[in-house]
Amino acid sequence: MIERDGLGAAARGLRQYLLAVAAELDAPAWFCEVDAPATAYLALERRLERFPDHETALLWDERDGWAAAVESATGEDVVVLAYLGADVLPAPAAVVAFVHGLYEDDYPGQPDPPDFRRPGAPDGFDERLAAYAGDETVCLPEGQA
Repeated sequence: MIERDGLGAAARGLRQYLLAVAAELDAPAWFCEVDAPATAYLALERRLERFPDHETALLWDERDGWAAAVESATGEDVVVLAYLGADVLPAPAAVVAFVHGLYEDDYPGQPDPPDFRRPGAPDGFDERLAAYAGDETVCLPEGQA
């Protein structure tokens, strides 16, 4: 189980993983929560042609992995367009390919949540996250957590 105090290797690994994905996508902002279930939000710079009036983002959670979303008309909610599927922690390059497919109107991913795992299940997830932590200290730009 992710050490929910934010100091454990899995929590540090989650932040490093998200930082790697955000860097690959040149995401202007991102944040994560390590409370059960762990979640993340990455703002994307570009808007989708089919939703020109709505901000585009990537969502991640420890149950379903990555999803592409747009903000609702009010900006208070997000509407999921597609789930990447395949794995709850795919390589950052796979996430980048998913995003490129969205902008190319390839309609990548799948419409339904993949439901990969249950938060807290002893399935090796925390160890996979901890592998991203390495020995590096996470340095976050101001306003990101």
